[in-house]
Amino acid sequence: MPLLENSTVLLISPQPWNHIHLSKHHYAIELSHRGNAVFFLDPPVAALAGGMDVARVSEHPGISVVRYQPRVPLVLRFHARRMFDLLMLLEIGRILTAIGQPLDVLWSFEFNLFSDLRAFRAPLTLFHPVDPLSSPRHVSVATSADAVLSVSSLILSNFRNLDTPSFFINHGLSESFAEVARSPVRAAGSADGVVRVGYAGNLTRPPVNRDVIRQMVSDNPLVEFNFWGPFDALLEPATAVSSEVSAFIGFLASRPNARLHGPVSAAVLAVELQQMDCMVLSYTIDRHESDRSNSHKILEYLSTGKVVVSSLISTYSDHRQLLRMPDNGDDALLPALLRDTLDRLDEFNAPDLQNARRQFALDNTYTRQLDRIDALVAPLAGYGKP
Repeated sequence: MPLLENSTVLLISPQPWNHIHLSKHHYAIELSHRGNAVFFLDPPVAALAGGMDVARVSEHPGISVVRYQPRVPLVLRFHARRMFDLLMLLEIGRILTAIGQPLDVLWSFEFNLFSDLRAFRAPLTLFHPVDPLSSPRHVSVATSADAVLSVSSLILSNFRNLDTPSFFINHGLSESFAEVARSPVRAAGSADGVVRVGYAGNLTRPPVNRDVIRQMVSDNPLVEFNFWGPFDALLEPATAVSSEVSAFIGFLASRPNARLHGPVSAAVLAVELQQMDCMVLSYTIDRHESDRSNSHKILEYLSTGKVVVSSLISTYSDHRQLLRMPDNGDDALLPALLRDTLDRLDEFNAPDLQNARRQFALDNTYTRQLDRIDALVAPLAGYGKP
């Protein structure tokens, strides 16, 4: 019998439920579809002033969001970590009391707040970091888990000296994109003859290589560049937009061949990306946000079937048939690589290549990933850390 069915699961997320849905949100939804009672723990909410509440998600009755504000001053995390960890054990007790039923699975995407995952008293404990780890404390969380999951070999290399087993699980493809990816492949080119290039993601994030994107737009005045995602402080209040970012957004807004669509739902994005002839991604390496080992948007790009021009992403280094990437990792080569790709769109968007990209994406839906995780962790059931 699968472990991840008809169980009680606490999923700890660094982002709240009402955030743009990321992997932890999609896993919560998929878990609920399998009859699990899912409790989604939001990050601390200052407005609760030491309180806590648990509320069902109306559109997903199997999911309840747990919101809380620790009575522990969070600043202690940086200045008195041992005391902070001890006091957080009391917070774990409060969380478990609010949930009101024993856990079968603890699944944590969080690596800052809870140092000892055993304290949640779940028979199966999974630690699932999907971002670069910048502190030994982040790595040590894995010693209290039954298994580590992550989206790249580079992130998993942090755990190679630990006894905790670790497994690669790629990012997942949400159902909105999977549904469109199952539709017939669109012929290369558009009815109006305009070549369209797409980018999806928050343009204010530090890793975005704005210089390269600026050059791509400038070098191809007859190509229409489409951007989806937050691009200013009003759309992403938590982001302090620098003058450099503001100048970049101003540049895009002033270009007749650039379109800023802002954030849209996954369902809308999945459909609109289908109108693109090529997708682009250019990231610098950022200590906290990007090690260029993987990116969730790649699967969304591949679901379109269209050619992708991208920074060198290590997880895809052995999948050159899926992405066009500079061999030496130098993003300065991307504008020329894009130009070459646009000159040969019929070749790179041939039906067989489009189908191969789509099939790769469809093999990584959240349904498929959860099946893989279940198979990997099944032998660990009942063998939690002492």
